[in-house]
Amino acid sequence: MAVRLRADGRVLCAAMHPEKPGDAYLDDGLAYWFSVELRLLVTEPMDLPEGVGRGGHGQHGEWWWRGAEPEDAVIDEFYAC
Repeated sequence: MAVRLRADGRVLCAAMHPEKPGDAYLDDGLAYWFSVELRLLVTEPMDLPEGVGRGGHGQHGEWWWRGAEPEDAVIDEFYAC
C-alpha cells in the first residue's frame, strides 16, 4: 500500500496512479505506519454504493491526512478513534 505524495498535495495509491514528475514516494512500511499504526492517513472503504461518498477507495485511490478529509468523503470505520 505504498503511496505517492503529489506536488499538488494529494496522497494517492501508488498501485493505482502512475508516477509523475515531482512525486515523493512513501514505501509500504511508511505508508502502513502512517495509516494503520498512527491512523493519520485515512481513506474510504474499498467499495461504496453509487452516490455515497466519493465512490470508495477502489474508484479513486486517494488518501487524506486526518483532519483534511473532503467533506463528501466517507472515511472507513477502521480509522475511527
